[in-house]
Amino acid sequence: GDHGLIAKGCRFYEGLVRVPLVFHAPELVRQGVVDDSLVELTDLAPTLLDLAGVDIPQHMQGRSLATRLAHEGECTHRDFVRCEYYDALDEPDGTLATMFRDRRHKLVVYHGKSVGELYDLEQDPHEHENLWDAPAHQPLKLDLMRRSFDASMEAMDRGPRRIGPM
Repeated sequence: GDHGLIAKGCRFYEGLVRVPLVFHAPELVRQGVVDDSLVELTDLAPTLLDLAGVDIPQHMQGRSLATRLAHEGECTHRDFVRCEYYDALDEPDGTLATMFRDRRHKLVVYHGKSVGELYDLEQDPHEHENLWDAPAHQPLKLDLMRRSFDASMEAMDRGPRRIGPM
């Protein structure tokens, strides 16, 4: 019922995207780890491979959490996370949406619609004040959009490694 919604599958509110991640691996993961790291689903496979002692293929986008789970200390796993949703709005064109979230801000873009969401999670942790159209926040919105676009390009599968000049 968060935000008055029952089926929130097409939204990126914290109650939907920031969910607990639990590992149980005695002698590999220290007991009682409580952490607020930003983690993506792509991090699960590399973490499991790492915990199993298997080399992580270079082409995997995720990052292993194994060291973070085993040892105490300050360590930032990711500076930001991204996620995507297809058919995000109840419209015939199957709207695409992306979320870019760093430690403080969350940007949601509904592509091709000129609408979105921008939240300052320190000032508004429950995401009730959408700053998308706020004039004072336009530079921040543009910076987050640029960072999101750059991250999308970095995550893209570029195919096999080039071996020649073309």
